[in-house]
Order: sequence, then C-alpha cells, then structure tokens
Amino acid sequence: MSDALPTHTDLARRRRDTRLLVEHLRFLEDTVVAQALVKDALLRGLSQSETAKLLGMSKRTVNQHARTPYMRYAVSSDDRATERRSFDAAFMAYVWGSDEAARAATERSIQYDRERLLVESD
Repeated sequence: MSDALPTHTDLARRRRDTRLLVEHLRFLEDTVVAQALVKDALLRGLSQSETAKLLGMSKRTVNQHARTPYMRYAVSSDDRATERRSFDAAFMAYVWGSDEAARAATERSIQYDRERLLVESD
C-alpha cells in the first residue's frame, strides 16, 4: 500500500463516486424495497391506511407503490454504473436479512402484481 497522499483529482473522484453510490442505494430503498414492503403488507390483508401507518408512509405513497408494477430498473450510464450495480444484491440481502429473503420479497411483489394488478410476468 502506498503512503502517497491522494491528489485533488482523486479526492474529487472519490467524492463523486460516493455520492453516486448513496444516490443509487436511496433509489433502491425508495423503489424496490418500499414497494416490496407495501405489497407484502397488502397481500397479508392490511388496508392501505393500516399499511401507511405501519410503515410510516402517507396513504398516497402506499397507493403509488401498490399501483406500480415491479420491474427491473435502469441505471445511469457512467463509468462505474456496472460496479455500483454489483452492490445491489448485497444491499438487498442486508435489508431483508439474506439472499433468500430478498428473492422472496421480490417474488411477493411479482405475485401481488399478478393477483391484484393483473400483470403478466416473464
């Protein structure tokens, strides 16, 4: 490991990369995770009002998540987008507790879409 101090350019690049990663993780939380939580609660028989109260969301947000079909998301095209995307599985496993639980949450979202939104899946 080198003892050389990073250059100003290195510092600026690290700051930009950090901001992009945090932005990407917030996007995952706002879309994939929140949507899965809402759909799972609704499949368990909770009303949208009960779900909103339980999850600390507005009823409007719950309704939006309930009406939006699950789909893979696009990632911005920058030089490290592929690398950033590699963190997705680890983030989802962290949020749900395991890879299996993360897959199950995604499957529940798709199940909700099939049953309630009548969306065909691939």
